[in-house]
Amino acid sequence: PLGQFISLSTRQGTKCVRIVEEFQPRAVYPVCAQSVSPPFPGLSPALTLSHSPAPCWDIFCAVVDNFGDVGVCWRLARQLAAEHGIAVRLWIDDLKSACRLVPSALPGLDVQQVEGVEIRHWTAPFPDVEPGAVVIAAFACGLPDGFVEAMARRDPKPVWINLEYLSAEDWVAGCHALPSPHPRLPLTKYFFFPGFIDKTGGLLRERELEVRCGAFCASTDAQNDFWRR
Repeated sequence: PLGQFISLSTRQGTKCVRIVEEFQPRAVYPVCAQSVSPPFPGLSPALTLSHSPAPCWDIFCAVVDNFGDVGVCWRLARQLAAEHGIAVRLWIDDLKSACRLVPSALPGLDVQQVEGVEIRHWTAPFPDVEPGAVVIAAFACGLPDGFVEAMARRDPKPVWINLEYLSAEDWVAGCHALPSPHPRLPLTKYFFFPGFIDKTGGLLRERELEVRCGAFCASTDAQNDFWRR
């Protein structure tokens, strides 16, 4: 998204910006922030994102409403892995809820690989791990203090993104891509607002979503199987 990259892009008015020029590229993908002119200091107006050789991207999900939070995070992590070849660690604090949406996941495993995504149980104390090139905090969840300290020690610093809730309200366009400097550490978090207009982050949309939805709607067996789960 971060536009078409994580597929949170809309079809109109897309304009790219370079988010992380300083990464040593292993692969380069377009990352779209729509037609926003974000106040990202030091970032070029051309905006593509270089993927560093760091082990992965980290996505943190604190389950609040049982299925909504983990559903968005799982789709995002799976799409990054499947469509963009990114190694993703998905940290979830409630694996039991996650397993309802990811049936192949096992609630008793703290570390597991599912559909190309490394799912990690978010526990306390938090393990000593090296932060990835990009860290996504879903829906304003607070990251573990030790992990944030490790982010500050990394060179280059990870891109820290706060993925917000989808909204159609007018104020969202003015808040999308705004920076939020850490009060103590040399880190800056950026707000990413999904939305329905070209000045927001757009919508999460897998490449074959329409085809899969059409096949599901045309299959009585698939629908009956869904309702039996």
